[in-house]
Amino acid sequence: MAFINWTDDFKTGNQTIDDQHHGLVETVNKFDDAACKGKGSRIMNEILTELIDYTAEHFTCEEGIMEEAGYQKLKLHKSQHQQLLERVEKFQFEFNNNGKRITKDLREFLKYWLTNHILKEDKDFANSTAVKS
Repeated sequence: MAFINWTDDFKTGNQTIDDQHHGLVETVNKFDDAACKGKGSRIMNEILTELIDYTAEHFTCEEGIMEEAGYQKLKLHKSQHQQLLERVEKFQFEFNNNGKRITKDLREFLKYWLTNHILKEDKDFANSTAVKS
């Protein structure tokens, strides 16, 4: 069973954003699966790097779409994106340098942040503008 189940509730109406969100959900699911199976630190670090890189790429794309649409809350949205990236990058640093372990709390944080952010913040954008691609 997937850690996060992709449903139509996640759709914003913009195919680019929706495809990227689906990719993020898949990557978080891959991360959770590897953590639950006790994969080694090299594998976990590779998945964390993939998650960070994909997330940064997605955020840049999404922010560009929001800027183009004149989204009023773009500054706040960018701040939320930056906070997530900083938190995951900090965790990765501690994982690589201080032996920090992958915990259920981190996995739950990623799940909560991703689903909450899509269902609230990104949906707010979708509802306030014409985001059709």
